[in-house]
Amino acid sequence: MTIGLSLILIAGITTSVISCERTKNETPPGDPVQIELTLKQAEVVESANKFAFDLFVPVISEKKGAENIMISPFSVTSALSMTLNGAAGETFEAMMTALRYDGKTIGEINETYLKLMKDMVPVDPRVVMEIANSVWVEKRLTVKKSFIDALKNYYLAEARDIDVTDPGAVDEVNSWIEDKTHDKIQDMLDELSPDLAMLLINAVYFKGKWRNEFDKDVTANKPFYATPGSPVQVPMMFQNENFAVTRSQNATLVELPYGQGNYSMVVMLPDEGVSTAVAASTLTPENWVLWMADLARGTTDVDLSLPRFKYEYKRELKNDLTALGMGIAFTDFADFSNISEQGMLISRVLHQTFIETNEEGTEAAAATVVEMVFTSMPMTTVVNVNRPFLYFIRETTTGTIIFMGQVADPSKG
Repeated sequence: MTIGLSLILIAGITTSVISCERTKNETPPGDPVQIELTLKQAEVVESANKFAFDLFVPVISEKKGAENIMISPFSVTSALSMTLNGAAGETFEAMMTALRYDGKTIGEINETYLKLMKDMVPVDPRVVMEIANSVWVEKRLTVKKSFIDALKNYYLAEARDIDVTDPGAVDEVNSWIEDKTHDKIQDMLDELSPDLAMLLINAVYFKGKWRNEFDKDVTANKPFYATPGSPVQVPMMFQNENFAVTRSQNATLVELPYGQGNYSMVVMLPDEGVSTAVAASTLTPENWVLWMADLARGTTDVDLSLPRFKYEYKRELKNDLTALGMGIAFTDFADFSNISEQGMLISRVLHQTFIETNEEGTEAAAATVVEMVFTSMPMTTVVNVNRPFLYFIRETTTGTIIFMGQVADPSKG
């Protein structure tokens, strides 16, 4: 069958390509290496996937025109799971619900992300997978050591200081993100709030090579029906190969493996006359498990046509996360007392992605920034000495009190 492809879903994590030609002496890809998860870790991944669908489907549905969209749920959940370590009370429960982590413990969540970071990065030698986390602490914030220790131990996060009054602070943060994403995510932050308390950042970079590359000589301009009656000419790649294919109720799914198969791209092509929003409405954890099981059963001969594509996407996720149930985290009622005794709330969650897919493979990157600000300016403490008071004059290094007294009425001499 002939398949023309229009909607991209990335299976698992944000992916990408090693750009080098296959040579006659190159060792062919092996088989996927199993990453073993405990039952609890598998449940955390399942919860994160549910969050991914619940975040993605409304974003697709709200778009009336043709817009390229891309989200890295792994990046978003990594940044928010770091933040979760500082939440308490109702804020903690709201974030757990929004992230679909109900029934899990913070320890299980942390251990899962540590496992994924350590095992997903080196699993395929033909794929470059890099994950980086950081926490940036403004000079006015006093952070609890237990919070920083959790981020360092479980998310391998870099801890950095930041001064919001420094004109170069924005460039410093943007440079960190650019470095960790190989310059694919640039100028992510335009400014920092003057009330900034903390930034929590995740960056993901993935460069993977198709297991079966497309022949560049076969690529040709072909029509792509962005709208039914108005096709556009795009570079369309083609190959005849064995791929795993399955059907949903209104779409065809085909799986394109990278490298040895630990990473793949699953393309979901809606039937003619079915919109991507309608197809996306069938994205549930239950359906996803069934579809992935079908794809795992084996491959079939496929004439595959796939357009080359390259684009960026940026979104502020505050409204999306509020709709998922964690609105309190963005209000003055937020409780992040496990980070600091100073009051804080999340001011915004920025998400930016990049993807390029061509004959050799896919290169993609993502970054998520959780910006936290003071609920009030805690360093401006009002002390109005307008009533009787005591005083003490001391030598500070020895602690010796030299004078001590009381002022009951300063008008009396």
